[in-house]
Amino acid sequence: MEKEKLKNRKNDLLCEKLRSLLNENGYGFSDEDKVLLEEILNELEELSKREIDGNSRDAPLKFLLIAMRFLKLFGIDDIDQLF
Repeated sequence: MEKEKLKNRKNDLLCEKLRSLLNENGYGFSDEDKVLLEEILNELEELSKREIDGNSRDAPLKFLLIAMRFLKLFGIDDIDQLF
């Protein structure tokens, strides 16, 4: 149970930081990047709700997909580019 709370806190912290990044005036994201970050934020929030409800069987896969979308922000469209 404690492990689940820790994961949820980390996810909440990630959402909070991402929200802060999006709202910060000093950051100049392109419209495309901003939309991508907002989609990632929405998916992270959805993932957090699933974990609270106990519906997190597919959480690792969902998190991997979110991470791949985040990498796209840095121009990495193919995971093979990382290796």
